[in-house]
Amino acid sequence: MTTRPKAYSYVRFSTPEQAKGDSRRRQYKAAIEYADRHDLELVKDANYAFLDAGVSAYRGNNVNRVSSSLGRFYEYVKEGKIESGSYLLVESLDRLSREQVTEALPRFLDLLNSGIIVVTFGDGTVYKKSAEPMQLVMSIFHMSRAHSESSVKGQRVSDAWQQKQALARSEGVPLGAACPQWLSFDGGAYKAIEDRVSVVKRVFDLTVQGYGQRAIVKMFNSEGVPVFGSENRNKSGLWGSSSVAKILGNRSVLGEYQPTVWTEGRRRTAGEPIKGFYPAVVDEELYYAALEGRSSRNVSKATKTSSNFNVWAKVAQCAYCKSPMHLVNKGKPPKGSKYLRCSRSAKGACINRSIRLDQSEVVFKEVLAKLNLASLIKDNAQVLRKRIVELDGRLESAKIKLLEVSELLQSYPSKTLAQTAANFEGEIARLESERDECKATLASEHITDKNDFFRRLDLTSYEGRFLANQQVQRLKVRVLLKHDEMRTQYSVYIGDLPKFFYMCEHGEECLFVPISAELLRASIRQGDMQLTKLLVKPDLLVQKALSDDSMEKFKDNVPSSIDAHHLHFSAADNELASEKLLSYFEKRFWGGAKKES
Repeated sequence: MTTRPKAYSYVRFSTPEQAKGDSRRRQYKAAIEYADRHDLELVKDANYAFLDAGVSAYRGNNVNRVSSSLGRFYEYVKEGKIESGSYLLVESLDRLSREQVTEALPRFLDLLNSGIIVVTFGDGTVYKKSAEPMQLVMSIFHMSRAHSESSVKGQRVSDAWQQKQALARSEGVPLGAACPQWLSFDGGAYKAIEDRVSVVKRVFDLTVQGYGQRAIVKMFNSEGVPVFGSENRNKSGLWGSSSVAKILGNRSVLGEYQPTVWTEGRRRTAGEPIKGFYPAVVDEELYYAALEGRSSRNVSKATKTSSNFNVWAKVAQCAYCKSPMHLVNKGKPPKGSKYLRCSRSAKGACINRSIRLDQSEVVFKEVLAKLNLASLIKDNAQVLRKRIVELDGRLESAKIKLLEVSELLQSYPSKTLAQTAANFEGEIARLESERDECKATLASEHITDKNDFFRRLDLTSYEGRFLANQQVQRLKVRVLLKHDEMRTQYSVYIGDLPKFFYMCEHGEECLFVPISAELLRASIRQGDMQLTKLLVKPDLLVQKALSDDSMEKFKDNVPSSIDAHHLHFSAADNELASEKLLSYFEKRFWGGAKKES
């Protein structure tokens, strides 16, 4: 029995409107009829169904995209899954490609040279490896005509759209139904869809409060908040991180419309945005606060929606290897607990031990007090903080625009661009000045009643814990943690400079050890001298701390005599100190050569 040659149908159409019409059925029906007339076995296996619906062939998207069916057909031919002598049935050559001939022809010839027989059943032409020269000339003619038609059509569409953009800029004429998904077009003007606008505002509010995209997605999906996209575009009906990101990054929420043009294979902005084109649904203060919130989060991805936000995130480091300290849960008390653990010690690559989280949370509150973060409880602090994050967002936006203008100025020098750059520089200076004033106002008071500070401090809610963590990060604070057989130690640095320590001897209360007069003043003001220890020259440090005029009323908080505190260190610390001392002598006195001890 003779095996019939196998045939494969390829169907493509460009627009959603064609999907609603007869294009798919017409192309597939014609392929079935051709196969029946010529005794071909039309393969109907789903793995060999080649359909590119709503995909243009003008730029080769039906071949180059990862999900393209025609690209999959070419791969099957190369891998031998589709045998030489098989047929590819298409309505016309323009279904395969509308690219330039120099792009389309080599790919077409590769198919023929692989033994694939291409049939265009629209005109009944059969293309084979041994095709007549005139037949190849005709194929080139068809490809050239298809590209020219698409190019002319694309240019007409582009010209019409640019005319719409010009009217939008000069007269504010609406663009039509194409608008942000929280708006509708009634034929004359854009109107807000109130339910969707509420969702948009909530996305920005949650971002300012510290919620990440994944946390917002999880919250919306659990609450059943309707998605914006149509069922065709979002078959799951669920929110995704990209949906939230698109809302947060879309300046249309401010009422702006940014015209764009397609050049050199990518979409580019065309001129300045048109302000007031759409109804604004978010004010600039909230928009820029959310922008700064996203920027400060960066890659931290603190997205848990529970109140147990890790206040040590991106602050705590291992004192031995400088690796991050991660939060780990070893079960429920009394047998288990939560700990901070060096990420390398978990792999056996660091000697640091785990540190109980409950003790560390107490120390974190003490750190906030000693850093004088009264802004966390000030009555006007929320207003000031919102203004600061708004200014940070505006600064980031202005700096990006200055960079863009500076690059243009280098390529196209002009007085106009130079003046624009100067204007942005002035705006940046003004914003930085106002931000510094707001920060100075926030830090203008000292914490004197530590118990009142702790009572008013919110380290219970997610938002409160996130805010405290962000305030510490903005000061560039990092805390080096270590736990050995002697004690648990928290070494607090601002930048690269050590400021103070908390040393918790096993079974004892934590001791505060300042190494500057500034931090000793904080302890004196807060009445903490009973648990404050000085390591060297205590009399001189106390004298310097009290020399400030503002300390006169706190002198009674200082004990009459203070002795230097002596610490004992673990064997590992002593060995490490000896190694560092030896290394110092080698470099300083021995020229890098190691001497016998």
